[in-house]
Amino acid sequence: MADICLRQFADTDAATLLKWGQDDHYRKTAGFAHYASLFEAKTAIKQYQQRDNSYAVCLQTDDQLIGIVELYSRGESGDLAKTKEVGFLLDRDYEGHGYMTQALRVLFNYFFKELAQTQIWAGTFNSNLRAQKLLKKLGFKYIYAASQPTDKNYFTNQVKYYLLERAQWLKISKNTES
Repeated sequence: MADICLRQFADTDAATLLKWGQDDHYRKTAGFAHYASLFEAKTAIKQYQQRDNSYAVCLQTDDQLIGIVELYSRGESGDLAKTKEVGFLLDRDYEGHGYMTQALRVLFNYFFKELAQTQIWAGTFNSNLRAQKLLKKLGFKYIYAASQPTDKNYFTNQVKYYLLERAQWLKISKNTES
C-alpha cells in the first residue's frame, strides 16, 4: 500500500513552498528558488499549477504537501519528444521513509508504461549524495558531469547527470511487482 499520493498543487501549498524557499538546505541540495514572501510563494504555486507533469507529493493520511516531482520536456521534436528530465524535492522532515522512492515509482510507471517515454534524465549537484543514491536505487546510470552556472552567474555548480532507459525501468518494475 502506498503511503503517498501525487496530486495537482493547491493554493494552500504556498506556505510550504515559502518554508522551503527560505531554507538554504533546499537551494543547496536541489537548486530550489528563494521566496521572500507568501505572495512570491503563491505566484510559484500558480506556475506549478500551469505546468504539465508537475505534482505535489502528499501523505495519504492528511494530503499534506511533503515534496515535489516533475518531469520537464527535453525537446519537442524527434527523439527528444519521448524523453524527459526529472526534478524532485522532499521536505527534510520526511526523508528516510521511502516517500520519494514511492513517488518516483508512480511517476515513472505512468510515463514509461502509459505514455511510452523512452528516457528519463536526472541532474544532481555533486554534493547531493542522497539524491544520487536514490537515482541508482531506481535504476539510473551515471552518464557525465558538467558545470552549471548559478542564478547569479558568480559561481558554478558541478552537476552529475544520470539516465534511466525505458527497457531498464520495465525490467526493474516487473521484478518489484512479483
